[in-house]
Amino acid sequence: MADVFNQEFVVALIIAFSAYIILRGIAIFFGKAGKGYLENIEAPRKLYLQLIGVYYVVSGSLGLIIPKLEWKTEDIYFAIAYFAIVSVVFWVALDFFIKRDRKKQLQQN
Repeated sequence: MADVFNQEFVVALIIAFSAYIILRGIAIFFGKAGKGYLENIEAPRKLYLQLIGVYYVVSGSLGLIIPKLEWKTEDIYFAIAYFAIVSVVFWVALDFFIKRDRKKQLQQN
């Protein structure tokens, strides 16, 4: 395990931040937060909020298991790189579908 994860304070920060992300994801999933993500979309709003909420919950869950893994430093870097790539693809695809739905709504009105 990397030396940085042997420090109790750093592990506590990772766990606290991951728990916050999970709670935020649950709130977004149930529509109690995250309205700013989708300002002018009516019909598929709930689906997009649920996708964003699931993304946050999965991200937080992955963060919770990081301190328990017996990884070397380079393994941690690769995991962060993979997560970053998946995150970029997720947000770009979500943005594309939101814009596509917005154009359909404007054409219908």
